[in-house]
Amino acid sequence: MIRPTTDPTVLAEAVVADGFAPHESAVAELVARARRLGAWPVLADVVADADAPRAARERALGRIVVALAAIADAPPALVTTGAASAA
Repeated sequence: MIRPTTDPTVLAEAVVADGFAPHESAVAELVARARRLGAWPVLADVVADADAPRAARERALGRIVVALAAIADAPPALVTTGAASAA
């Protein structure tokens, strides 16, 4: 089993390798962070839905990781106005 860190990319790789079950706590934290930052709320809902197909959850998780990376790389003015969440 891959031990994820706080790095969303590492978490996504761990989920692909191990499935969601061993990483539900870390995934829930990532989903909460994405929601706070306004990063694609529909994708957050898919990732959080344990009844959704694994492939759909993994794809949504990947998109959230990309969105969070874009927010992290955005100038502060964009993040505070929410403009980066549309990227």
